[in-house]
Amino acid sequence: MMKMAPSLIAIAMAAMGATAAHAADDIYFGAGVGATHFNGLNKIEGVNAGEEDAAAANAFVGYNFNEYFGSELGYQYTGRGNTDGNRYESQGATLSGIARLPLGNDFSLFGEAGAYWAHTHGLGITDSKVSPLAGVGVTYKVNDALDLQARYRYMWDVADLTTDAGVNYKSNQSVATLEAVYHPFRTSYVAPAPAPVVEEAPAPAPQIVEKNFALNSDVLFAFGKDSLKAEGVEALNALYQQIVEFQPKDGNAVVVGYTDRIGSDAYNQKLSEARARTVANFLVSKGMAASKVAIEGRGEANPVTGTKCNGVTAKAQLISCLAPDRRVEVRVSGVQEVQQ
Repeated sequence: MMKMAPSLIAIAMAAMGATAAHAADDIYFGAGVGATHFNGLNKIEGVNAGEEDAAAANAFVGYNFNEYFGSELGYQYTGRGNTDGNRYESQGATLSGIARLPLGNDFSLFGEAGAYWAHTHGLGITDSKVSPLAGVGVTYKVNDALDLQARYRYMWDVADLTTDAGVNYKSNQSVATLEAVYHPFRTSYVAPAPAPVVEEAPAPAPQIVEKNFALNSDVLFAFGKDSLKAEGVEALNALYQQIVEFQPKDGNAVVVGYTDRIGSDAYNQKLSEARARTVANFLVSKGMAASKVAIEGRGEANPVTGTKCNGVTAKAQLISCLAPDRRVEVRVSGVQEVQQ
């Protein structure tokens, strides 16, 4: 069983510790098979026949810090050659830094540099040492989870073997492998879908609104008079509060005065206008714009009693019967926003 060099173990642990400090978003695992060439194995002094080519295999774990740089720790079996029928075999651990050049979305080129700690048995001798390593390769991304790649490595002075006869051999090794690489956590970047554009519904058009307020003249005025009674002031204060609660925007008010049929048409017309003016002046005094308040006198027109009082002849009873006809109406109109 191989003995790992303490220095290489320390380097490997430091590299993997650095890897663990990052989110495991592109840690990967791989393995490959290929061929090794032991340079000069059949040219060793005293060796009649040497087999320089052998089958190779590797396994590794790595981490890509970003799309350009990563690190890798692995096991490399460079295979078994022979000298005069005696085995020549090498295997060990690798640690390297990876530099990668993306070529579009699927292909990339990479280069690596690092160290190979190898345990070699050959020429009847064993040797373990750390050697420099360099390599190049090309990777094809099949999908987020799988890459296929080809790699070529060269290791210098993998073993320094000296036989009892004084024959010395320093092995340089070339290794070519085809590899499959598994990325359990890698995901391709997907641009977030743009937020849907929500068109706000147009604000509903303002509505023209109108409201009528009617007051009995007998509450506001004494019979035949156009000056407000005390209870008339209270009634108009209540009316004004109702108008405020109605809240018309850019509101206008038309104050219309009516009388009963008692008296002449001219008298009733004048009285209805005077009473309408009194109510309008009160509303202006409470805060309504004078330019927004108009008055009309309708006299005895539009009686609400109809023919109800036609049979009443006594004046006192007729005045009482015609009371509903004596009234002041306030029509308020304006614009009101529609609540959504």
